[in-house]
Amino acid sequence: MYRPLQLRLTIKRWKSNEAIQNFIQQNQSIAQSSVFQGTLYEHTVMRELQYKLAMTKLQNTGGANDKGVDIKGCWPIGKIYDTMNGILQLDSLAIPKRCQANGAILKPYRHKMATEAQLKVLVQCKAFRSSKVAPREFRELVGTFVSMVPSTQRNKTIIMMCSPNMLTREGITLINSVRMPLIYLRIEMLQPEGTGYNLVDSGKLLNYYENDYAAQFLQGCGIKEWLKLAMFNKS
Repeated sequence: MYRPLQLRLTIKRWKSNEAIQNFIQQNQSIAQSSVFQGTLYEHTVMRELQYKLAMTKLQNTGGANDKGVDIKGCWPIGKIYDTMNGILQLDSLAIPKRCQANGAILKPYRHKMATEAQLKVLVQCKAFRSSKVAPREFRELVGTFVSMVPSTQRNKTIIMMCSPNMLTREGITLINSVRMPLIYLRIEMLQPEGTGYNLVDSGKLLNYYENDYAAQFLQGCGIKEWLKLAMFNKS
């Protein structure tokens, strides 16, 4: 039976919360460790990516040999575009066939959507409770992208950094200087509640920021509008 995208996302959120609850219950003995908190944050990020950005096939790859990538998955942006196009007539926008970002020439994804159904995503999570993500972390993330993504796949792959904290001015300057599609997501950590965690009112996606390259690459896809109108909630 066919279900609208928003309803399918809501069902996935329920399942994600169940997976988080299972992880918490199965790891009570290490609940005070940094490993537990880091992995719990990765599960929280996966929930938000799946529910609020409609990502699929997400895998938690974090660990000792993760090469700087905690989550891998796919992003069928066309599903978001189709929903928003019906509301905002995105297909009437004049999207250039080629555009420029930091001296690099690129083809916006809108013109490739028909032949490339989805993008790959590589996600790094930084469960910092108080400190902001420093430029050093972003430089390491850029190195991860360069080492893991062949040149032929670099306009088919989005790299993301997730943290509970705001970007620094230096961090914004740095990520806007790189020639790759990079997105920063501010996602809360889950907050303790009683003997467990508040899975309903914490751990939420608070901010979505595309670097200059990603903004050119994803223009006209309706992602920011999807989030602004909270379309993931309209089931």
